[in-house]
Amino acid sequence: MSSRSDIARSAGVVSIMTLASRILGLIRDISFAYFFGAVTSADAFFVAFRIPNLLRRLVAEGAMSSAFIPVFTAYHMKYGDEEAKKVSDITFTYLLITLLILSVLGVIFSKELIYLFAPGFELHPEKFRLTVTLNRIMFPFILFVSIVALCMGLLNSLKHFFIPALSPIILNLSIITFILIANHGRHAILIVASGVLVGAALELVPQIILMRKKGFLFSLNFDYRHPALRESLFLFLPMMFGAAVYQLNVFVSNVLASFLKTGSISYLYYASRLFEFPQGIFAVSIAIAALPAMSRDTATAGVSKLKDSLLFSLNLLNFVTVPATVGLIILARPIIDVLFHRGSFSLSDTMAVSSALVFYAVGLWSVAFSRVITQAFYALKDAKTPVIIAFFTVIINLLLSVWLMNTMEYRGLALATSISAYFNAFYLLYALRKKIGKIGLKAISVSFAKAFTASGIMGVIITLVFKNIMLLHKHYSGLNLAFLLLLAILLGIASYGAVSYLLRTQELKDGLAIIKRKLVNPH
Repeated sequence: MSSRSDIARSAGVVSIMTLASRILGLIRDISFAYFFGAVTSADAFFVAFRIPNLLRRLVAEGAMSSAFIPVFTAYHMKYGDEEAKKVSDITFTYLLITLLILSVLGVIFSKELIYLFAPGFELHPEKFRLTVTLNRIMFPFILFVSIVALCMGLLNSLKHFFIPALSPIILNLSIITFILIANHGRHAILIVASGVLVGAALELVPQIILMRKKGFLFSLNFDYRHPALRESLFLFLPMMFGAAVYQLNVFVSNVLASFLKTGSISYLYYASRLFEFPQGIFAVSIAIAALPAMSRDTATAGVSKLKDSLLFSLNLLNFVTVPATVGLIILARPIIDVLFHRGSFSLSDTMAVSSALVFYAVGLWSVAFSRVITQAFYALKDAKTPVIIAFFTVIINLLLSVWLMNTMEYRGLALATSISAYFNAFYLLYALRKKIGKIGLKAISVSFAKAFTASGIMGVIITLVFKNIMLLHKHYSGLNLAFLLLLAILLGIASYGAVSYLLRTQELKDGLAIIKRKLVNPH
């Protein structure tokens, strides 16, 4: 199977599972919004949860997986299962030791962490104390999900994507269950925090079952002299910063938002969750599939094969992220209205979150491109370049955030994140071209132009149809609005596909060809 087919097939599997996970994630957020809205306890929960979640994305999904996969893949292809198993065991052993120490320190110094992540909470003692308590409950989340991420990286390297992609579904189901159990009780928010920890532990179960079946179940190995450990560590530290620049920008936004009015952190959280919906389905899925493929390409055929896989991945991103951006911008208000406007979530909350979502959506394409281009650097075992670019990106985001929040409040923080993401994407693209030569910028530009044209026509159709129908139903109910929103989305997909077909978009042809092969030969 070619790398292109490999990436498309794997990304398809991950996308389907991610879609299911994101839908459950929306149900989770809808349930949370219904019971807690955007009040003090919600702000406290989001800050407390964001701390271990940020570490997860920096340490686990960002750096550790990206450092482990190229090294594991190289050893597996060169030396076989036995040596690859040794590499995974050594990595697991020292990761476990590090995470145990980190978890204990996180619980002990929880108060100091809240000072760092939400310094504005110090002005509200009750909110500050609640946030500290919630962080102490949820901080060990980083231990479980980091081990899960290592399992996922190993299984993805072995071309197993279904079971690893199941993990977030388990986590969301656990949190939803605990939200419903908690209801409006006295200690409701503490119960929800416990659900986060339980869900993280349960994520390990299907991973362990499959790894045992494949003969790669972890065992302790303290061989610190193994060259693979040094190689992974050499990649890990810079990757911890470079692979998660978007999350660091979100962290900056979170700190600054703690000085704004109550609800600002919640507004940004809900908006970023909606923003991450298409990002997770498309960008993350393609990036997860692309890294093992590009690592194999580099190990077997060198840079020329990697260029082909990268070009295919970026064109695929053009095809899916450009229309998603247009759709989010046009339909931000009705999306938030349908999903969250009920219970404790007021009309003013709906307006605030939808405006933040628009400014986040502007950066969807750039965040997606940055993620996949960064993976290309990691497949080449170059962690230095992305970290340098990420450093400047965070500085730019910080300066823009401080400037824009004075006039636009939380909306300015969302916009600053998007603007800095474009700087990150273009600088990464420039640096990669300088490193490996031509990567097909003309083909990427043509792909983008076709996606932009089709998305523009789609946007006009959605706007005209959706707004005209709403004029006929001024007193629409929530159910009617949900139906109209679904109609607009389906109409958008159909019109985008039709225009893409007329433009002879290659990514549409590739997708249809893969579907046709699956129908003819499901196995």
